[in-house]
Amino acid sequence: MVNETTLIVLQHGLWGTASHMEFIEQQIVENLDSKTIVVLNVECNEDKYTYDGVDICGNRLADNIQDHVKYLADEENKKVTKLILIGYSLGGLMARYAVGILGKNGFFDSIEPFLFVTFATPHLGVRRETKSKFAKVYNFVTGHMLSRTGEQLQLLDKFENTNRPLLSIMADPKRPFHQYLAKFKTRRIYANVTNDRTVPYWTAAIEPYNYFEKMKNVELSLDTEYPSVVTAFDVRQHDDKNKQEREKERRNQTAVAIKFAILVFSPILFPILGTLAFTYIGTQGLVSRYRVSRILASSPLLLANVEGSTSANDEKETVEDHPSHDENTRIKRSNSGGSTTSDDDNTLLHHHHHHHHHKEDPVLMDTLDAMDTIPNETNIDRSPQTTQHTKTKDRRSLYNIEPSKTIRQTYSAMQLINEQFEIERNMQQLEWERVMVYIDTFNAHASIVCRAKRFTNTGGKAAIRHFVDSLLLE
Repeated sequence: MVNETTLIVLQHGLWGTASHMEFIEQQIVENLDSKTIVVLNVECNEDKYTYDGVDICGNRLADNIQDHVKYLADEENKKVTKLILIGYSLGGLMARYAVGILGKNGFFDSIEPFLFVTFATPHLGVRRETKSKFAKVYNFVTGHMLSRTGEQLQLLDKFENTNRPLLSIMADPKRPFHQYLAKFKTRRIYANVTNDRTVPYWTAAIEPYNYFEKMKNVELSLDTEYPSVVTAFDVRQHDDKNKQEREKERRNQTAVAIKFAILVFSPILFPILGTLAFTYIGTQGLVSRYRVSRILASSPLLLANVEGSTSANDEKETVEDHPSHDENTRIKRSNSGGSTTSDDDNTLLHHHHHHHHHKEDPVLMDTLDAMDTIPNETNIDRSPQTTQHTKTKDRRSLYNIEPSKTIRQTYSAMQLINEQFEIERNMQQLEWERVMVYIDTFNAHASIVCRAKRFTNTGGKAAIRHFVDSLLLE
């Protein structure tokens, strides 16, 4: 007898490994019926391979998902009937690209696209407003040191034969990435409102407004059941401090002391950490460019599968117009047939049990995490005023929290580039459940998925519990 099952796919982010998603994987396995779900914590895009570009990583992910569905059918007599796809950080963009590939392959003809979720994903890219020297340096370094991935995140690339960056193509309603994403029953985004210097709120939430740029001016209401989930936000009233605020100030004294120590030692720490990070990242970026050139040379039709012609007629194609994806145009696994791609380049794992996940590079991750604690203009005076909201009876009331009238009148649209505004408009054509997350820690980007033990805290656990509880309801 064939057992029907839901496949839950987890895709980590830049520089990541499958171990970054282990906490979410554990919570899913512990709380959901193992007879009705299978979790695939993806390993095909780990470490250095995340530099290769959203498109190549997305192709690997799509191949991995299709292979795993076949493995489950052939080896475990399980028929996948629903897909839940979860992407963290860059992994959310990989997942969106993979959705387009899977759709063109006919994957969703027999498998329901059920739930699509991203945690702290830069849907609008990571290109900052150029209002400061720091932002200009950040944009330059990100766009030029992270190989194709950096160029795509900064919207500097021209995808295939178009004059548009990949992220714009992926958000285009006429393209399969957008069209098949629209077929998911539910789409949800979790966005840190602050303390995330890697993926700020506005790009994770697909918002052209940065309501949380100066957290000292914001008052947040938080849910009692999920104490990191924001239920309301407004302009902070700077009246006399109440008892709760005074208690919070005392609790923050230790954090202030730590920040002061960082500032004192930053002239020593920053050059050392910066040199280590830039050397490692720069080297891996060069290696990635060489690897990508070999991949594209061995699979010349790789990008053409979803790019298609740039003629006016082809721009009007719909999902139904796209032909099935030919097996010969997929990313080739290495074989003895004269491929110029090494065995290591495109290995796609077939195993669905992940008891021995490859661990992150400790030198790289510790260096990047240490640098992430060094204050810049985006995280000064970051403490908002917070109040606890009564427990909600309807979890859906925690989605799509709207700013107050005062907040709306206070903030104007950010100084983004035209492509980012275009992406925002196109992505907002889809219905999203947006969950705002406030985690009072230095590195909320890592904590929102409890990426490692040192980043596992109450706020991150609450966000993940909110997600897992929503799966139980579904």
